[in-house]
Amino acid sequence: MALGFLPRKPSFNLLFRDLHELGFSQGQIMMKERSLCRKYYYGASSLHLLYDSDKAVIPIRKSHSCKGRKLYSVVTRVCKSLSWEVAKEIPFNRSLKKYGLSHSINAYSMMIHTFAFAGMDMEVYSLLKQMILDLQKAGVDLFKVIYLALHSSNNTTGSTLVADVLIKVFAANKLLDHAIDVVNQVKKMGLEPSIYSCNFLLKCLAEATRGENLATLFDTMKTFGPSPNVRTYTIMMNFYGTNHPSRQKVYIEEAYKIMKEMSEKKISPSAATYTVWVRGLCRVGCPDVALKFIRKLRYENQPLNSYCYNAIIHGFFAEGAVSKAIRVFIEMSNSGITPDICSYSILVSGFCKFESIDRGLCLIQGMEDNNIKPTPISYSPILQGLCTIGAVKIANNCFHDLKNSGCKVDQTAYNILITGFCAQGDLSSADELLEEMISSDLAPDASIYLRLIRASCRMGSIDKALKYRNMMVQEGYLPDTITCNFIVKQYCTDGRVMEALHLIDEMVDQGIIPNLYTYNVVIDQLCRDENTEEKEGRVLEALHLIDEMVDQGIMPDLYTYNVVVHQLCKDINTKKVLELITVMLKRHMFPNVIILNTLIDGFIKQSHFNKASMFYRGMLKLEITPNITTYTILVDMLCKRGKVKKAYRWRKVKNAYKLFRKMIREGMNPDNICYTAMIAGFCEIENVKKACALFRDMQKREVFPTVVTYTCLIDAFCKLDQMDEARKLLKMMVRQNISPDVKTYSCLIDKFCKLHRMDEAQMLFDRMRKENISPDVITYKIMINGYEMVGNSDLVYEMTDEMQKVFNIPNDRI
Repeated sequence: MALGFLPRKPSFNLLFRDLHELGFSQGQIMMKERSLCRKYYYGASSLHLLYDSDKAVIPIRKSHSCKGRKLYSVVTRVCKSLSWEVAKEIPFNRSLKKYGLSHSINAYSMMIHTFAFAGMDMEVYSLLKQMILDLQKAGVDLFKVIYLALHSSNNTTGSTLVADVLIKVFAANKLLDHAIDVVNQVKKMGLEPSIYSCNFLLKCLAEATRGENLATLFDTMKTFGPSPNVRTYTIMMNFYGTNHPSRQKVYIEEAYKIMKEMSEKKISPSAATYTVWVRGLCRVGCPDVALKFIRKLRYENQPLNSYCYNAIIHGFFAEGAVSKAIRVFIEMSNSGITPDICSYSILVSGFCKFESIDRGLCLIQGMEDNNIKPTPISYSPILQGLCTIGAVKIANNCFHDLKNSGCKVDQTAYNILITGFCAQGDLSSADELLEEMISSDLAPDASIYLRLIRASCRMGSIDKALKYRNMMVQEGYLPDTITCNFIVKQYCTDGRVMEALHLIDEMVDQGIIPNLYTYNVVIDQLCRDENTEEKEGRVLEALHLIDEMVDQGIMPDLYTYNVVVHQLCKDINTKKVLELITVMLKRHMFPNVIILNTLIDGFIKQSHFNKASMFYRGMLKLEITPNITTYTILVDMLCKRGKVKKAYRWRKVKNAYKLFRKMIREGMNPDNICYTAMIAGFCEIENVKKACALFRDMQKREVFPTVVTYTCLIDAFCKLDQMDEARKLLKMMVRQNISPDVKTYSCLIDKFCKLHRMDEAQMLFDRMRKENISPDVITYKIMINGYEMVGNSDLVYEMTDEMQKVFNIPNDRI
């Protein structure tokens, strides 16, 4: 009998042929074949020695190498004793290093088939798993090992068991292609793997969403065996009736075909099979059909359990049909099926989402009355529901009541409450919960620290954010880029831009890669710095950061460039802007309309009107569509060209009006700034009629005039001596709740003074002060000149004295 444990000679021919394929030379193989065969035959002929001593070894000729003697001694002792302790003496990885690939595979194959022949499947599983995983680490082709393992014995029973175990080892370790190959090899050998190993492989293929392989194996089982059983069909139905992430779809038709095939083959479904079918129906939005189905099953006395009803209850809640879900729950109880913890959890979650939190709390009390202890899964929906409606403090009280009653608490509950308090900005309560969590030996995960850091930054507390960041790092977690961006932004908001730059350096050192937002926040702050002494250096730092971004492979976006361009133009440094645009073009990034608008505006502020016009024409050539800001800047430029000849001014205003009309033709709606600029232009050339027409058009389009708009028109009417029209406009301003400013009053006062109507001028001057509009030096001088023209020296002296006191002007400067 013991001779059956040892492989026959033909098996060794196959073994060494495949070792050659694993990388051994022909000479090495022939030598090993002669040596090993001689060893095995000597061992077989003197097998009786095995029973005389526990330390017996297979006799060999002294002329042969002693390599492998201890290894085969272990094999011999395993054959004699079937002892697992003996088999463990030399682990496969150690054997591989000491005795080489051929000796190790051969010895282990002998032990595996020995245990397999004895029906010791657990030992076979352990040896095969050890062997397969170590060979995989060593980079050996496992497909060749499959062949060796299956063909190392002529014993059918042992080979079948080895095949079954191989399938399980490969499938359990996600080597699914190798497991499928075992099935194919067994089929070629004329053997049949067990239904259990095939079902296990089906399950693993389903979990890995290997639908094509799954269907092929299922068809193979139906054709060549083993014949599918109820478990096989349940696995297939579950695959087709489940939402897999890679498919995003339930194939209910395929699941129905499986169900129908079971009926045709008279394979009775189990309760698990029915549950899978019911869940599939509910997933495709047919809980009513599922309910009819289980009522029919109950009528036919078919096996049902709480999982079938739970799926339907969940399905109705998913559709918002709360009353139907409750009726199914009651129907389940009346049918003699006791609701389990999952049943109550689904109801609690549904009530918290669709009904009231109170009903959810009552259900938890009902669970305790039925001796069903609430779990974190049960009360988490209640805590989440309370936090969602803003009742975080009530949720906190509920949580502690449950905790004090002996209910087990978990990390999820703390996470929900801390998130709720963070959302409300209650950092002190969130901090208390964090300390409580740590004292309860529940380690906060990274997500809790991230929420606390972000909430602290939203509340403007950079110190707390840094405290949580340090705690997080001590626990072995690193904040992500987004969370670091919160801290960077808060540093910049607090004006601590250099600390933000230091944090970016720390991020890079820790392997946290800054993104575009990180740099944009800092660049924006550098360019917004109002410290005039450091402003130039800060803008240069911003330009340096742009270069640093590029070095790290983060391409600046148009926002980045726009911020810097805006600041450079603000600082009247258009030369630097042009250099920056050149750099942009080299980086294959074309300036957008916002950047070009900023540059055009910068040229206008420097009185480089020709350059501004040139860039506008360049925009048109590059087919960059001007926007309303572009036209407004240009209209304002053309209407305010300073003191130039009248004919030249007329031409510029006419050009501005062409642009204005072009805006409207292109579907743009000019805003009050653009209208005001155009009205001011017409007033400058004394075309008040056109200015008034634009004013009426402005009102018609419901674009509200500003105080500047009215002031331009009032000044124009004053210059034309049309004071009644000017007064009408002043009254209109008041009716529209637009308060006149000092310039508005000064226009009117100046004209009344020139007309020697000092009473009306003085009345307007007093009205200004009643409306808390302080007259400026210009207004005082207008009044003084007016009184001088009418010869009222007393009022000239009085007004001069008042102006000196208000503006602290020495006598010698008047």
